[in-house]
Amino acid sequence: MKKRFILSAAFVLSFGVLSACSNNETTSKSDNGEVKLTLWHPEGNTSGAYKEVIKEFNKEHDGEIEAEIKFIPRGNKYAYEDKISAAATSDTLPDLVALDGPNVANYADAGIIQPIDGLVENQEDFVQSIIKQGTYKDKLYTVGATESTVALFYNVKMLKEAGITPPTKLEDAWTWNQFYDAAKKLTDKKKGIYGVNWTLDYGEWIIYFTGPTVWSNGGSFIAEDGKKAEGYVNGPKTVEAVEYLQKFTKEKLVNLQPKPTEFEDGKAAMMLMGSWEWAKLKDYPDTEWGITYYPKSNNGEQVSPSGDWNWGVSTDTKHKEESAILLNYILNSENIIKIANADNKPAARMSSFEKMTEWNEAPLNVLKEQVLKTAHPRPSTTAYPVLSTKYGQAVQNIFLGGDAKKELDKVAKEVEMEIERKK
Repeated sequence: MKKRFILSAAFVLSFGVLSACSNNETTSKSDNGEVKLTLWHPEGNTSGAYKEVIKEFNKEHDGEIEAEIKFIPRGNKYAYEDKISAAATSDTLPDLVALDGPNVANYADAGIIQPIDGLVENQEDFVQSIIKQGTYKDKLYTVGATESTVALFYNVKMLKEAGITPPTKLEDAWTWNQFYDAAKKLTDKKKGIYGVNWTLDYGEWIIYFTGPTVWSNGGSFIAEDGKKAEGYVNGPKTVEAVEYLQKFTKEKLVNLQPKPTEFEDGKAAMMLMGSWEWAKLKDYPDTEWGITYYPKSNNGEQVSPSGDWNWGVSTDTKHKEESAILLNYILNSENIIKIANADNKPAARMSSFEKMTEWNEAPLNVLKEQVLKTAHPRPSTTAYPVLSTKYGQAVQNIFLGGDAKKELDKVAKEVEMEIERKK
């Protein structure tokens, strides 16, 4: 299949990088007919678990299939994506490619990964959000081991002293107005305590953590078919949602220059943060914390973000059948538990999740409930890298006092240009 050149989220990939990856990474067979498969995954928390899984796979398939997993350091936020783009251009992709959820449409459209319909065992056992994330133009391209979400972490002592009781049931989740009132009450400018902490950066985080506010308000980032941004990312409901978030920064309920451990140090009473944060908080035993649900719209609509790294079969593989055997082994119920535990994330298979009993009890049950009942993947569009980056920059400017409509108009224009360029 002829692959079209794609832009990574960094937007520019030099020809020097392309030529540097000319070594052959494609599959081969040994003298005894054993199929050699390669996998790429970003270096991180799951590296040890994946090494163990691949080692066991090779033992079970000795003489038939041998897999080698390579972990790519992420020297900058997009170093891994740049390497994928380079390999796609030089036809040296590995057999299995790990990719972040929002990149599925981009990679599928560019011919980097191929449909895997009919190849995934017990597909119905995966949580719905992971299947929706991996689907492009009604075809399944990817599946993953873990899911993620964003919830509201809170300082138990601070809320108790303020007479605030956080919701313990999904149906009782705070509305944005209730959340705003709580943040206002908890803010103590004399003591330098902010009502809530949320991270600000130009990367993927902003569209991830603000997405549910937009969706629950009836807004969106792009048309359902991913081909039109005008009237969506800058539509009235999206603008209204972002303006509501702007209230928190305008009124200094959120610190625009927080320290990395602001919540842990007791300088923020609440924190909107990813599901992985609970493991980090174990390192701060003096901070008693809890988790409650991502706030719902003032009309009662409940949405939470979802999406995580997942696996696709590359179009360069010469051994699709063997790649599918490896994919299903990696993502069987027991191995998913190993990977999910290594990354402190929700499992993407129901059968795995049911065995992870810690997630059935407070406070992790909040995260599990969101994954199963309110999860919403990020937009599926070939223009996603531009959409995510430009939207992140716009929201940064809005939080700093910029006009929401004007900033989002700029995003719509940039994304429309990217969509047209892709044609």
